[in-house]
Amino acid sequence: MRDDINGLPPMHLAHKQTRFAKVLTAAWVAVSIMAASFAATPTAAQSPFSAALYVNDSAITNYEITQKMRFLEFIGANSSNMRELAIERLIEDRLQQQEGTRLGGRMTPDSLDQGMAEFAARAELTPEEMIERMSREGIDRETFTSFIRSGVIWREMIQALYGAQVNITEPMIDNALSVEGVQPVTEVLISEIFLPTDPQFAEAVERIVPQIQRIRSETEFSNAARQVSAAPTATAGGRVDRWVNVAAMPPAIASAMENAAIGTVVGPLDVPGAYAFFQLRARRDSRAVEASVVELTYHRVGLPGGQNAENQALMQQVRTQIDSCVDFPAMMLRAVPQLSDDAVAEIVQRQPAIEPNIRAELERLNPGQMSTNLVLNNELVVLMLCRRSVASEGLPSRTEIRQSLINAALESHGMVYLQRLRADADIRYP
Repeated sequence: MRDDINGLPPMHLAHKQTRFAKVLTAAWVAVSIMAASFAATPTAAQSPFSAALYVNDSAITNYEITQKMRFLEFIGANSSNMRELAIERLIEDRLQQQEGTRLGGRMTPDSLDQGMAEFAARAELTPEEMIERMSREGIDRETFTSFIRSGVIWREMIQALYGAQVNITEPMIDNALSVEGVQPVTEVLISEIFLPTDPQFAEAVERIVPQIQRIRSETEFSNAARQVSAAPTATAGGRVDRWVNVAAMPPAIASAMENAAIGTVVGPLDVPGAYAFFQLRARRDSRAVEASVVELTYHRVGLPGGQNAENQALMQQVRTQIDSCVDFPAMMLRAVPQLSDDAVAEIVQRQPAIEPNIRAELERLNPGQMSTNLVLNNELVVLMLCRRSVASEGLPSRTEIRQSLINAALESHGMVYLQRLRADADIRYP
């Protein structure tokens, strides 16, 4: 049920090098301590019904954790640490239930039945068939109904709080129609950590890499990103703010992301100018459109010197002056007078025709966003995505787009609300 409600700047390696000189040399210690602290999460050896942890003084028992692990496995979730994943999901469930109850939310029998029927229908089962199959896997009915209850209460609460604020206009639908059909068969939500390849950071990076490779949870990865990542997403715990097309990612990443368990960390991958780690947060199947009909409009400029201090300072200044693709040519020519008009011209290409590194970087951008992650032939590659478009055949209807935009807006509100609850929660282990 959470997926019906729940859905930060893309990857840019543009932080000043002085940041790394101060942070990287010490951050590996922080990551090591952090990893050790999470590894020490209690796995209580008491009775199955004793409290394993408390969420705002509400106990989560060892039995609930075991049941949640079985339930997650039943619905196809996979993780290298299923207990950690189960605890994370139970914390979210408990916070949703607590907040819904606080605001007066109630679950009627009809709402519960409808929620169970909707969930079971995804597997082409009736609720009774779903419960019977769960029972054979050692999952009790209450585990299922509790999951549905928290999801329905949360969905209705978010609708009540934010539904009136969601205003989908005709221009918004027009804009979405140019993007909605572009969604690939498989998309992923990822978090990222970028480490610099510059020789002066080699020793610190060498110490940090093994610590990141041992990370097993989203919380650990998020903390590590804040400590050591070179990308602007570091302040958001490395979270990338859009669903990413797996087919547009480099093969080494795509093959892992397409089949990996949620929470898997892939890396380090040697990308131009950086070592990259990616963590899989979520995966979904979406609308299939042939790549041959997807058209990207973008700008691309190469600055000699790669990720040197001069280029980084230049791009930091340019970013503050460019708000859209309309501004890009004039601002870049003013900042780098030696560039020709052709060098800053708009590029329009079908997706398959774009070279893999550039295509993968563009895929992580929203229209109007810039990237300075890549270094090719000792040139810093400056990219700005203007728009994605698709041939008119096969586009969804305006009604479908309107509902999709409403759901996405509510999902965004729900994610922010839940993150705030999580930040304010008193979560403790006995």
